[in-house]
Amino acid sequence: MRIARLRAFGSWLLLLCLPAASAAQARRAAAPLPRIDVENYALDVNLKPDQHELTATARITFRTLERTETVVFEISENLSVRRIVDEKGIEILFGQEEAGPGLLSLHFAAPLNPDERVTVTVEYEGGFDRDRYSRNYTRDEGAAYIGPEGSYLLYAARWFPVHDPMVDRATATVEVTVPLGLIAIGPGVQLPVVTRGISEKFGWQAARPILPNSVVVGEFFERRVEAAGVQFSCFATEGRLEAMEKIARSAAGIVDYYSKTFGPASAGSNYRLVEVDDRVKAPGTFGTIFVPGRELSSKNPSVRDLARRIAYQWWLETVGVNDRGSLWLADGLAYYSAAMYLEQANGPEAFQAELNDLSVLALKFESKGPIRGGYDLGYQSESYQSVVAGKGAWVLNMLRELLGRPRFAQLLRQYLAECTEQGGSTEFFEKLAASIYGKELRWFFAQWIDTTGVPELQADYVIFRTVDGFRVSGTVSQARDLFRMPLDVQVVTRAGVQTGSIMLDGKSTPFDIETATWPERVVLDPGGKILRDSPELQIAVQITLGAELKEKGDFVGAIRAYENALKRNPRSSLAHFRLAEVFFEQSNLNSAADSFRNALNGDRNPPWTEVWSYIYLGKIFDILGQRQRALAEYNKALNTKDDTFGAQAEAKKWLATPYTKEAMEPAPPD
Repeated sequence: MRIARLRAFGSWLLLLCLPAASAAQARRAAAPLPRIDVENYALDVNLKPDQHELTATARITFRTLERTETVVFEISENLSVRRIVDEKGIEILFGQEEAGPGLLSLHFAAPLNPDERVTVTVEYEGGFDRDRYSRNYTRDEGAAYIGPEGSYLLYAARWFPVHDPMVDRATATVEVTVPLGLIAIGPGVQLPVVTRGISEKFGWQAARPILPNSVVVGEFFERRVEAAGVQFSCFATEGRLEAMEKIARSAAGIVDYYSKTFGPASAGSNYRLVEVDDRVKAPGTFGTIFVPGRELSSKNPSVRDLARRIAYQWWLETVGVNDRGSLWLADGLAYYSAAMYLEQANGPEAFQAELNDLSVLALKFESKGPIRGGYDLGYQSESYQSVVAGKGAWVLNMLRELLGRPRFAQLLRQYLAECTEQGGSTEFFEKLAASIYGKELRWFFAQWIDTTGVPELQADYVIFRTVDGFRVSGTVSQARDLFRMPLDVQVVTRAGVQTGSIMLDGKSTPFDIETATWPERVVLDPGGKILRDSPELQIAVQITLGAELKEKGDFVGAIRAYENALKRNPRSSLAHFRLAEVFFEQSNLNSAADSFRNALNGDRNPPWTEVWSYIYLGKIFDILGQRQRALAEYNKALNTKDDTFGAQAEAKKWLATPYTKEAMEPAPPD
């Protein structure tokens, strides 16, 4: 624990009693923190990019919600608090990390009464450079970085004293001083820029309560774009403004769709698009949408990812949440809003493809915890994204199917309108959904939000001949005794399909469906309305995990994930192919060749695994100096006529020139 910095008369006495104080700190860490409501932040930050440091003051006005002598904020362990004073300039006793890691405790000389308004000024300094602050370094560089090539300070970095993270919203003024030539962008409305010698001060103000979360600094050029009635200020580095302008035109259509579908966001029709480092994970800040540099360099930037980031302007920046257990109503709604946009822009097939991807995301870490407890998994971590965003989006899809699309659209519009000022919560959302549905929905939210697990369904049935045709009588079984959900059961016949609906309740639920012609098979949930487990989905989950681990350089973990997929389906060509790629990158050519051959002998799903397996086998033979065998494989690739991911040009390229290890190129995309 870092030694607390104490500023008050008599602090020497506290230091003499350090063991007793330590015991008190342990007890205090276990007790609930004193309740306050932050009303305003005035942040003044001086960035020193060459030194990778900042110095700052935070003037915080808060209202006490109970009688207390102590107030606690969160602040990064990379930052050192130097001094805290009250409105009269009198120093306040404080301890950094005495109540726990990353906590800042303020001890007042006299107790603060309920509903008392207090203003304090916190002076602090530090940095986030991994090398210079390695002793205290606790955040990855996706949350904060200060450097001459660009800087960003995101909410997750706790770069200012934060109370009740992701929940307590306040009005804010953020002023950032940077060297000449740099531009700082923060939340809200820009204030006049002030030039002082070789530096400039940029100010941003939010007159409505927000999460005063993020600041981005860079050598930006600005271009204004208007499209579909939306105004964009585009900030990008030189050479990327044209790409940013194209993204702005795509963003305009998304903003227009969200505005018409959900209602207006607090930012209105004025937004900023800002280029950020690829390490930045945050979607943006109030009125600002972040665009990673890789998307500006891409020929086909992801519309889905852009739609997700823009959706946060509605569900996080405009509505927000009153408790962290309700964050799925920000992340889940952002992901599902993007799926709705893809459906509107590209049709039902695009929507279904997105739902399939969300199924895989949801099941990756579903067992880690319930949606309501997702924040404890680590905000925006992979587990959090799976449980809160992925599964949360699927819960919304199931609710949409349950209510019907018109009533679901009404739910989202009313939720936005009624919670913009007061903030959203699961309890309010459930109550509103039930009132629109006309029936109570506690059973739905209890099983999907408050517990873990998804059903895995199986049908057992027999066929009886009747006077008018046939009757299929059976049961739908599941392992989860308390799971309840409407379920469509479809009987496929030569003449068509016959669909019935049952209320799945308990481990076994009966069904009876009559048909005029001979039943060929029974299909459960033919419309894909329920998030449920299946061998096919588990294979997809393991393949996705393998790809992510491979990208991180964890080849052992990737191999284990692909092997897990193959245990479930030994004939999965995609799993064999992805495993072969790992072996190829590790120069384990014998194992790579075996796995590519296994891909060719598998189910050949997706079909492109065939052509690319031939291409990779050709490369392996070229590396081993077996040119004739390599030519044979390239010709097999040409004979497939499959040009997925430019396969034909790739095969022709290495037919003309032998492949060498030095020429190694990225694998084809998913």
